[in-house]
Amino acid sequence: MTARERVEAALSFQPVDRVPLYDMIHHTGLLERCTGRGYTAENGLDLLCETIAGQLDATRGVAAPGTSQEYCDDEGFQYQGEWWTTWIIERPFRDTSEALAFVRGAIAHLETLDPQAIYTFYGPANVTTGAEALDSREAFLALRARLGGSVLFHTESPVGLDTVFHRLGLELFCYAYADDPDLVSRWVEALNLHEVARVAMLPKAYEMGPVALVYSDIADSQATLFSPAFLRKELMPRLERLVAAWHSHGVKVVYHSDGNLWEVLDDLVATGIDGLNPLEPLSGMDAAAVRARYPNLVLVGGVDASQLLPFGTPDEVRAEVRRLLQATKGRGYLLGSSTEIHPGCAVENVLAMWEAARESVGQ
Repeated sequence: MTARERVEAALSFQPVDRVPLYDMIHHTGLLERCTGRGYTAENGLDLLCETIAGQLDATRGVAAPGTSQEYCDDEGFQYQGEWWTTWIIERPFRDTSEALAFVRGAIAHLETLDPQAIYTFYGPANVTTGAEALDSREAFLALRARLGGSVLFHTESPVGLDTVFHRLGLELFCYAYADDPDLVSRWVEALNLHEVARVAMLPKAYEMGPVALVYSDIADSQATLFSPAFLRKELMPRLERLVAAWHSHGVKVVYHSDGNLWEVLDDLVATGIDGLNPLEPLSGMDAAAVRARYPNLVLVGGVDASQLLPFGTPDEVRAEVRRLLQATKGRGYLLGSSTEIHPGCAVENVLAMWEAARESVGQ
């Protein structure tokens, strides 16, 4: 089977020749091991694409690590970038009243935003290829062409809620929502409608890729960040709307949120999602337990990247892969790490995970 055939079969719970491998690779040592070449800032994307092409059936978020830098966007947010991670270090407001004023402007700003732009927690963004001046479809296809047949998930598709609480900061978000819930909710709605419209405009979306990752990070390792009642009001209807937009193209939807989702997993499944990622075992999201309760939900990830891949042994990793394959019977499953292959993961353990998966023939 080709990588796409394998992934499409897994998404539909059809037989596969082996379990598909999915991941994000954020590990220069692994890139060097897989390609036999030393990493440099200039060849980083080349090494990453070559490694994905040689090792994975599916991936997302493909980008070379950036240099350490601080920068400011047009809305006045200041960021710190380190390797594959970017975070907000300063916001253009200091208190609730200023935050609410920003929200009013942000809603108005969305009306003038490029309809192809994806508005994330760090503002308008797009898939990158190292070549500027490409529209979003051209950029996606140019990047996919470098992956040797591996399936590239559609560029991450935000529901809107975590964009709002990341932009405001969690504390100011709570104060702003308490003071003017309708206004904050209007911003979440505007972001969601913008993303739904962007998805609706995609030409030949299924041809681009059979699966999209829709996200809103809503949990920590113990529970959801907000009450189930709040999420049923502010997240679930908008998630359902976005899922329907992707489904209108025939594209399957994998929902992504880190953390423990058990409190609202029934609600998430009811929105029509096809799959769940990343399945963090140390947050209570054991893939075997999720499969037992939701036998028709595609599972993506599941191999612990917090303790097992960094500190376990190759034999322990192989045993965990076998356990997960037995629990899922190798159907409706894309095996990979529980977040991404980060620099703390032991290279030998990652290779053991891949080798054990490739031994799962005829599942």
